[in-house]
Amino acid sequence: MTQIFIEARYEKTSEYVFLNTIIKELGFSEAQYKIICVGGNSNLIKAANKFKENTIEGGKNLIIFDADTPATGYGFSATLQRINQELQSNGMQADGIFLFPNNADDGIFENLLEKLMQKKTHEQWLHCYSDYETCLGNHYLTPNLKGKLFTYISAQKTLSNTQRNKLGSGQWLFNDAQYWNLNAPELQPLKDFFCNNIS
Repeated sequence: MTQIFIEARYEKTSEYVFLNTIIKELGFSEAQYKIICVGGNSNLIKAANKFKENTIEGGKNLIIFDADTPATGYGFSATLQRINQELQSNGMQADGIFLFPNNADDGIFENLLEKLMQKKTHEQWLHCYSDYETCLGNHYLTPNLKGKLFTYISAQKTLSNTQRNKLGSGQWLFNDAQYWNLNAPELQPLKDFFCNNIS
């Protein structure tokens, strides 16, 4: 079994649902992997027993976290170093580490997701949202990137009421090409990571 440890607190998040969608799109079955939420980038130690048990049983342990940015005190190199130190200090073994957005640059999960938006199809929405941000100016708080992405998917008129009700549970229709381009080159590093590490 391949265990994939992620930062999300719950399964009903866009991050969890997105990763699950990508893995299934690559042809892997649920019997081959399990996504485990650790509830924050400093909570890996809470999963130590699961790490060790899976290693003993011959399974693989993968970690997918945000690289974050120097502004948050981290960034790709610093986050990778921190994770490796935490693993070593607690006798844990990871078979692969992937840091959003592309396992090379600073950033977060939402930076990758923003690259996958169907920007040509929804060009009008992007213009309107940009105008909205400009109009807010310094008088109001501008929604963060996660808020922007939620607004993007929730603004789609083609969503049914059932689909709309599930948005809050992370069901952002990632496998629907009207909204997301899962063939974008920006997604290839993550796809390669899964293909090389899930067995």
